[in-house]
Amino acid sequence: MGFITRFNRALTHQRHEELVCNHVDLNEQPRIMSMVMMEEQMVRIYTKKIFLLFQKEIIQSNKYICTKKVSSGDIKQYSVQRFESGSNFHRQRQVTYYIQTDYVSCSCRTFDFEGYPCRHMICFFKKKQVLPLHEKYILRRWTKNAKVGISYGDADLLTQSVEEGADKSLMARRGLLAHKAAILVDDASLTEGRSSYLLGEFENLHLRVKQIDIVGNTAIPNYSSKSRESQQFIEDPSEVRAKGCGKRLKSSKEKAISKCNRQCSVCGVAGHDKRTCPNLNSRSNVDTYHIDNTPNEPGEHDTFTTIGSSNFQYM
Repeated sequence: MGFITRFNRALTHQRHEELVCNHVDLNEQPRIMSMVMMEEQMVRIYTKKIFLLFQKEIIQSNKYICTKKVSSGDIKQYSVQRFESGSNFHRQRQVTYYIQTDYVSCSCRTFDFEGYPCRHMICFFKKKQVLPLHEKYILRRWTKNAKVGISYGDADLLTQSVEEGADKSLMARRGLLAHKAAILVDDASLTEGRSSYLLGEFENLHLRVKQIDIVGNTAIPNYSSKSRESQQFIEDPSEVRAKGCGKRLKSSKEKAISKCNRQCSVCGVAGHDKRTCPNLNSRSNVDTYHIDNTPNEPGEHDTFTTIGSSNFQYM
């Protein structure tokens, strides 16, 4: 748990730093220190952090002198040496220029390791009066638009490779599909009709893609186009009463309402029941006595009968 907590915290910190850097690149522009066209060009292309490193190389290139050393066929070598007043540094860097490919490399290997031209290459460009920096020396990963579009090769090359059946990596194929899908979504989102049509086609296309074999069989079954309304969707199950559920508890208001609607089983009047019926209570309070005048047998007493709710006899 401690590792997971620290790992999530590190990812959150990294995303926050990335957002801060993106904000700085969009809203802040470093100050130009020289009047070189190359510097004015790269301040609009490079991110702020990389541009500051590149700007330092441009300033340091003013202290170097480039002289031609060896020339053989399509390869030319130049010696770049630092020079200051009162001292002469004997350490030299070799800059090689390939005429056929029009490419420049330096023995310090800064461009190969860091990704931006070193001070020795910039000194050579100044000598040859190469004012804007060529795009082959501008790596995409250090630019402000590094996240825009496809980041895995050229779209045309990827399309040609997919059509020819070349074995490309998963990220390259995903980048191509994401690029095509982004263009399609941008065009369809302009109107509501296009959006609804594309959404239905996406669902049908998803079903057709799932039928393709993983081995590479491209035989696609013939599905008839169906609208979204005709497709069957799985609905939610019907609600059932859980086992062991008792009666619902009624509030005092519901109990008062239910009492008002009760009817008496004796008189049929609403508002009371048999126990509180006034008619039955009035009968029980009135005692009616009936005397039996039939001559008694010898040894028998008169019988008094009480008519009412409490029936008892005196023998």
